[in-house]
Amino acid sequence: MTTEAGSIRSVVAADGKCVIQELAPAPLGARSVRIQVHGTAVNRADTLQRRGKYNPPPGTTPVLGLECSGRVLEVAPDCELGFKPGDRVMALLAGGGYAEQVVVDERLLMRVPDEMPLSTAGGLPEVWLTAYQLLHFVGRLREGDTVLIHAAGSGVGTAATQLAVAAGATVVGTAGREDKLEMAKSLGASAVFNYKTEDWVAGALEFTGGKGVTLVLDCVGASYWRQHVEVLAPDGRWVLYGLMGGADVDGPLLGALLRKRIRLEATTLRARPIEYKAELTRAMWSFAAPRFADGSFRVVADRSFALEEAQAAHEYVESNANVGKVLIRVREEEAADAGAQGGKEEL
Repeated sequence: MTTEAGSIRSVVAADGKCVIQELAPAPLGARSVRIQVHGTAVNRADTLQRRGKYNPPPGTTPVLGLECSGRVLEVAPDCELGFKPGDRVMALLAGGGYAEQVVVDERLLMRVPDEMPLSTAGGLPEVWLTAYQLLHFVGRLREGDTVLIHAAGSGVGTAATQLAVAAGATVVGTAGREDKLEMAKSLGASAVFNYKTEDWVAGALEFTGGKGVTLVLDCVGASYWRQHVEVLAPDGRWVLYGLMGGADVDGPLLGALLRKRIRLEATTLRARPIEYKAELTRAMWSFAAPRFADGSFRVVADRSFALEEAQAAHEYVESNANVGKVLIRVREEEAADAGAQGGKEEL
């Protein structure tokens, strides 16, 4: 199947705002698939890119959007994985999700479960793959671990909580609002703390009987380094994946790491090579797909916006009002696309 030549609606950043432009579709490359996009979502990297604080990797489209869901339109002749036009799919992207079409390597595709609306699936790939990477590829999660998850009510936080609990770990979560803490508890967190009103370090240490947690997923950075050294058990693992609290550390961090034999590892996902992302996609989806199918896992979505409302969606995320993902509807779903849940997001 081929696609007629012509422009597609796409959202790019201009003067710090989300702006719709008509752009030419990307060419179909080796082992690639063209997707008619139905859904995507807002990620912190999108908001940073819009504000000029996070440049996309070299060679990446300027179109925003790190994930998408939709239907296959066209398949390159050398594709090997059996995808065909009309298939319901979702994918991790380096960019380009805020557009009517996107081209992606077939190795990054996942089949959308029959019971999941495409609109909901648009908010699954980036946070679930990120969470799986943090826990398993970098954090070396083991059964019996106690994991501290900050921003427990965020997209990554809600995914990481479900993944960690399913792997036999105990979750301690932090957030700044009670509704976010309640969501974390409903997903399996054993202890939760409001970082605005509670001493979460003391709470976590009390919860663990003074032993400390064995793994920290850190999206905060510099402002929490002393707390993480205190709350981690000896030989603990500390995975840094964000700098919401700054990048400049003032104090004896290295000595503290040495005393407790803490392993600190930083990671990102967007600029990783395709082979790494393909391996991560296979590993995460083989673990998660049956759990989505039986209802054990769910995408937590706060609300959705139309593509034309991308700026409003970004502002909503930047206000920290959301619990879970904020979705963007690129194409309204037909009845046959909506899945068994009738097109409703999991709120």
